[in-house]
Amino acid sequence: MMDISEDQLRRLLQIKLSYNSLVDLQDANLYEIRIALNEVIKELISENQTNSNTDISSRSYIVSFELMVENLFEDYIEKLNIKTHLQHILQEKYDDVVNMDNDLHLGQSYIGRFAVDLFEKFSKQGQFCKVYSIFYKNSQFKQQIIDGNQIETVFHEPKTSVVFKRYIQYDILLDNNKIKSQMYDIPYINENTNFIRLFAPKANPNLNYENFIRGRIEEIYSEENKIDSIRQFVYTPEIDEFGKYIKFLQQKFLADSIVEDIFNDEMKFFENADKIEEHIQINIVETNVSLVIITFLQKLLDLGFDFEKALGIAKKIFRFFNINLHRESFEFVNLRYLYQFEDIKNIIELLNENSLKDGYPEIIDGDFLDCFNLIAFISHETIVGSNYHKKYLLESQYVDINKNIEAKIVIQTYGFNDDLFNNKIYFDNLYASKLKFKKKLVNKYNLKNINDKSIFNMQLSDFHEGKRQVLNVFYILYLYLKLKDNVNTIITPTTFFIGGMSSFDYLFCKKIISLCIGLSNIINSDKLIQEKIKLIFVENIMLDQMPDFAKASDVFNYIPYKNFDVSNTYPYAFMNNGAILLTSNSNVYENVNNLSENNAVFKFDKKSSANTESSCMNFILENIEIIKNQKIIDEFYEIYNLIHKYNDSFNIINSFDNFVEVNGRIQKLYLNENLWNELMIKNIEISKKFGINYLKDY
Repeated sequence: MMDISEDQLRRLLQIKLSYNSLVDLQDANLYEIRIALNEVIKELISENQTNSNTDISSRSYIVSFELMVENLFEDYIEKLNIKTHLQHILQEKYDDVVNMDNDLHLGQSYIGRFAVDLFEKFSKQGQFCKVYSIFYKNSQFKQQIIDGNQIETVFHEPKTSVVFKRYIQYDILLDNNKIKSQMYDIPYINENTNFIRLFAPKANPNLNYENFIRGRIEEIYSEENKIDSIRQFVYTPEIDEFGKYIKFLQQKFLADSIVEDIFNDEMKFFENADKIEEHIQINIVETNVSLVIITFLQKLLDLGFDFEKALGIAKKIFRFFNINLHRESFEFVNLRYLYQFEDIKNIIELLNENSLKDGYPEIIDGDFLDCFNLIAFISHETIVGSNYHKKYLLESQYVDINKNIEAKIVIQTYGFNDDLFNNKIYFDNLYASKLKFKKKLVNKYNLKNINDKSIFNMQLSDFHEGKRQVLNVFYILYLYLKLKDNVNTIITPTTFFIGGMSSFDYLFCKKIISLCIGLSNIINSDKLIQEKIKLIFVENIMLDQMPDFAKASDVFNYIPYKNFDVSNTYPYAFMNNGAILLTSNSNVYENVNNLSENNAVFKFDKKSSANTESSCMNFILENIEIIKNQKIIDEFYEIYNLIHKYNDSFNIINSFDNFVEVNGRIQKLYLNENLWNELMIKNIEISKKFGINYLKDY
């Protein structure tokens, strides 16, 4: 893509180093080189001409409240065709500079991952596309483990990420204050260069930026709120009325900024918005960005369109991707917040009248705007990823879907992470291939005293009670106590990998992380059990690290309670890399079982009677004092008592015995190399049915 010589690149890098750090290349440290390289890449991207053949009359926009953006450095270096030159220039420093921990991680969940995957899909087709989100500092943190506890480090300004701060700003009216909407762009380079566009409110004497982004952190950390929010998965503080209002302001700010930008494009290309419905498509991800519809209608009315015409245009333009089918996906916005804007009140009332007239549910629900009903009425399609997702949506207790909405629901395989696992597996000996990638993982992450011939058993996901990492941690504790009780207990050597972040106010999950880390320290230093079990807590794991773990994984735990993670695609991606799947009675198990009963997906379930004691849990309770570590014992009981306090609402204890039993079966199967090889092949074949690309070179 770029035509630059090694000497030119060296000079450019030296200029940036001299300007920023006042050092020569040979004297610069890794961080100084990374900063300079960041500036070089930005300059090269700026000079690179976008494809003039891009059809501006067919533009796609993606709206999300959250984005999963990882370290794009390697991608930029490859696409700018400067990798070989840089390797010569930096020599042994190259890997450390390029793979340096990135300081721009926006979001850790599916919503953010899905939005960026969708953006890449459009970009690879050569389409003009922008994906929008707020410069949202709550989800922009990395996890650090200090004294066995998760501590969030918030990033304030990206220093080692290719982010363009744009000079263009939009005037936004927010909370009776006119503020500037500042733009930041992260480029996606393909045949044409598209942008992830982030908006942040510029500092204003009347608007505290930190409050706007984060709310009252000190109140979130109060003891009473920790307990009250024990089952909440909170990105934005909503504990008090102020927190709820802050979230509304974020939604309003983002909607106004997006609509200004979309119409700015239309005016730039066509001088007016008379035929905007022929030129653009807006893809909404989740319901918490639904205000963009109201703002879009308001903009059309301001331009002189009557409401009927504006409504018709909106119905042609908006598509809705509903991919996270839980309670929190069906957003309600307080009308008291919205009705302070007289124009918005009028639009909402007209929308409600038209919704009822056209045979759709009301979008006004008491004192709230029902965001799902609004989007379902306006959007010309509601897209879900499978028949199972559709079934779950139709049966959801959180939303009532009538025949008109049902007729709009379209099933479309999402095809997440098509390029995440882009290597071909040779089927002759997968067992040996796994061993090769296990050794690579151990070396890359500098893991000590790990038996790479052991089962690599992994659970890598954000921490949540519904995802039941606690079940896995209790199981590892149970195995350890069995070994301490009788060192000759037969266990197939297993290395457990657990990783993921907890939201900043999620006490229960932070306790699980602390227990996991404490247990890891004890197990891994216990020479009496040798290498029978090891426990690795993977700190600050990010999406761009997943291929390393997927290729080395023998067993992947996908153990949510019932259908907590309806849309998760990690299980299929790990299956695609030959991992055996351990799951609960989940959508993944049902999807796979409907395709083939002859598979390598192992299911555990709860006991038939909740009144029966768990023999495995009783064993832990009877033997926990063996550990002789009071902090771990106290944390175990704290978690155990909280589970009982909430009546084991996620079936941790109730499923524990069967979880232990199924794990035992898997351990025995691993000893039969030929059988295990067959199981891996089955899962790889099945995974290709779920939007995971066939692999190219293992």
